[in-house]
Amino acid sequence: MRLIQRFMAFAAAACLVVLAGCSSLTLAYNQLPTLAGFWVDGYLDLDRNQSRLLKQQLQAWQAWHRREELPQVVALLRQAQGALEGGVTPDELAALERGARASMERSLQQAAPLAAPLLAGLQPAQWQHLQKRFDKKLAEWREKQSGDDGPDERADKYVQQLERWLGDGLTRGTKRQARADAVAWKTDIPALAQARVARQAQTINALQAWARQDYATGTALLMRNTQPMPAEQAYHDQIVATLLKTLNGLSAAERQAVRAHWVDWAAELHKLQAG
Repeated sequence: MRLIQRFMAFAAAACLVVLAGCSSLTLAYNQLPTLAGFWVDGYLDLDRNQSRLLKQQLQAWQAWHRREELPQVVALLRQAQGALEGGVTPDELAALERGARASMERSLQQAAPLAAPLLAGLQPAQWQHLQKRFDKKLAEWREKQSGDDGPDERADKYVQQLERWLGDGLTRGTKRQARADAVAWKTDIPALAQARVARQAQTINALQAWARQDYATGTALLMRNTQPMPAEQAYHDQIVATLLKTLNGLSAAERQAVRAHWVDWAAELHKLQAG
């Protein structure tokens, strides 16, 4: 589970901006079939025909998302803006998360039949390649998180994500306090690693279900991956508490800067809807 996954829900446009960390929402979204294709190929080691099919299906999915789901993303962004006005409560953050998860579920339901032909054609070696990539990513994550620099790594990533979602209007004092709060998070690295192993196995099971055209099972498994596992719950709760503290500690000027940042996002999303 990504460090700031719950804040992605609050930001509402996570599925768009998270692509390669692009500074331009429009650029990231318009390049989605290409960027996502490279990312998937890195995990599945596709041949030329499979890569061509993947790009075609990603383009079809994006056309649906632009038409049907972008308006829902804009509405969720407005909901986040409203929550920020009077101070964000845990219930408001949870409501935004539910909205983001609903958007994700609709997107997965649309993706399932498009992904099925590609997944059904994967060779055993390609499934093995996926598992090896998962194992490598887990080893890299464990090495980073287990070292003496682990707390600093997590804190730096938290502040970077804050700046991405809230814009560049945060003061040094706000970022310094957010970083200090994140450094203090208590972590059980072995437990978190085990949860990641379980989530990776669940992802493979989900994709194999889609390959069998069992779309409901595969989608349900992937949606289960968006929720914290029992071993992650305490860590997740610390992140949420820190996030709420950060958001509700913003000055009037910082809140105004965040609103302006999100207004810019909304304008870009409206343009994207128009194609």
